[in-house]
Amino acid sequence: MQVLAIEVCPMDRGGSQKKRNNKAVANVDIISNLPDVIKDKILCCLPMKEALGTCVLSRKWRYTWASMTELTFKEDDFDLGNGIEEGETNKFINFINMVLSLHNGPILKFELNARRVHLLSPGGHIHRWMLMLSRNGVKEIQIRTKIWRNYKIPSSFFSCEELEYAFLQGCIFQLPPLFTGFKRIHTLHFIDFCTTENNIGELVARCPNLEKLILSRLLSFADISILSTRLKILRVDGMFKHLSLVTPHVSSAVINLQVNTGYVPRAGCNFNLSQFIGSLLDIENISLLGHAFEVRIKKLPQPVPLCLLFHHSVVC
Repeated sequence: MQVLAIEVCPMDRGGSQKKRNNKAVANVDIISNLPDVIKDKILCCLPMKEALGTCVLSRKWRYTWASMTELTFKEDDFDLGNGIEEGETNKFINFINMVLSLHNGPILKFELNARRVHLLSPGGHIHRWMLMLSRNGVKEIQIRTKIWRNYKIPSSFFSCEELEYAFLQGCIFQLPPLFTGFKRIHTLHFIDFCTTENNIGELVARCPNLEKLILSRLLSFADISILSTRLKILRVDGMFKHLSLVTPHVSSAVINLQVNTGYVPRAGCNFNLSQFIGSLLDIENISLLGHAFEVRIKKLPQPVPLCLLFHHSVVC
């Protein structure tokens, strides 16, 4: 009798093909093949020291950090905890110098968080860094420091023609003679700063697209006169000799006048309130803060906006 042998094999339902596909996918370096714009976004979300550390991921990431469009340097990241401030500062300075010298491409945002005065002093490192930024099409500059009114803004800052946003803290403000203005800037934020002339008013007049102006803890020995038909948001806080505001299209305003306690003999808080209120056409909310207001109700324009709020004001 002839015996028929039949070999039963399991059906291939595509399992082998799936394994081959999974293996092929596993061998693909997805991170290295991301679009450059995505890699840039990833790096910009990391602290600078960690961003530079991505150079060990692969050959394609080796120099990706050198074209980052946003650079944020924080001196606190170099705090070694050993109390030797000079060593920490030198490492911080050398790190910034290295990044800027090897950087290739535009720098759209530059942020510096510093706590040492010599970083920002005349002839200091900030002047060289600002000059480099002015040649790289920078659109946003932020300088944050705990130093109060102790450094002069580098003149090269006023050569950043593409600037759209500026945050400057702890500076002495003075416009260079040949400054023609920031044509693109929409937001200016100054905090803990000092000015001896009407530089703020002149700056605003040369920024045709400025919509938001914040002057916080201002100290001025001069008459400040701000005239703008473009401003939408206005915040003024500080001591000064005289303040005049004509901003008809401001929709939100906060004016906080500080009392001169004798610490700065030449500073006062003389504010032309009636002129300011009389110029408002689009106001939605306004707050007048501080004990330094000298308001004469009979001189206020009528009708006074219903949304006008007085907090701790002196009514004469």
